[in-house]
Amino acid sequence: MYTTFARIVVFLLLFSSCVTSKKYNGVVTDLQNCGKNRAELETQLATCNEDKRSAIERLDQANLQLESLRSDSLKLHADLQKNTELNQELQTANDALLKEKNELLDKASNQSKSLTSKLQQKQTELDQKQSELQNKELNINALTNELKMRMYRVNELEHILHSKDSITNNLRKKISDALVDFNTSELTVERKNGKVYVSMADKLLFKSGSAEVDSKGKEALKKIAEVLVKNSDIQIVVEGHTDNEKLQHETYPQNNWDLSVLRATAIVKILTNSKVEAARIIAAGRGEFYPVAENGNKDGRAKNRRTELILTPKMDELLKVLDSQ
Repeated sequence: MYTTFARIVVFLLLFSSCVTSKKYNGVVTDLQNCGKNRAELETQLATCNEDKRSAIERLDQANLQLESLRSDSLKLHADLQKNTELNQELQTANDALLKEKNELLDKASNQSKSLTSKLQQKQTELDQKQSELQNKELNINALTNELKMRMYRVNELEHILHSKDSITNNLRKKISDALVDFNTSELTVERKNGKVYVSMADKLLFKSGSAEVDSKGKEALKKIAEVLVKNSDIQIVVEGHTDNEKLQHETYPQNNWDLSVLRATAIVKILTNSKVEAARIIAAGRGEFYPVAENGNKDGRAKNRRTELILTPKMDELLKVLDSQ
């Protein structure tokens, strides 16, 4: 490009020798303008080259993206084909399921009709059972009411029996406290079968073969009487017992049974004289027939010669409950 410009300058110099100054100046001015235009064109050319380079880079990137898109397109096409095949399989399976469903619905409809018929039959049977059940419920209610009444009476009985046990325990303690000065070889106080048994040995009460109470025995009986007077709801049984030795008397009492009765009544007299109501007392002679030990030895016979006071709480409330059943 510089060679061409030089040629133009030489040409102008040669030409200037043949032209006027005015024309020469005009040519120079034009030449200068051409130089400016040339510089601008070179700048524009550089800009264009830069734009071309940038465009080439963008074209390369676009080509890369195009290749990626082509690859993705091929992959998507393969997936689409696979999904299409899968969809066809699913459609086939769906058609089979739909057919099976329709068959099941038809079968269910037939079964429903059969079940409806059976249900109506069962309902009729249920109505009959319900009627029977109502009748049974009426009977159960009646039995329940009766059971409640019985339970109420049982509770009453338990309460009465508990009260009786409490009374018996208190009575045994009071009798034991009253007789604390006497030793166990002379008398014992125990509770059994819901009663209090005061067993007094023969040596405390009577001389051999006699029905007259000794002074020490009278003292014990009076202490018992004091407790019984304060506890008027206690029934008293006085039982006389002997051993099996025969009496040597020729007159009354002639045998152990007579003796046991006489001894029991002698004790009753002491109790009644000590203000115990006679209506509360029963006198009984047991003779030799209820021994507590063997009569074959001296110690056994001594134990059998005894008088027992059997103390029982009145059972009027219990009898009322039993009578009401």
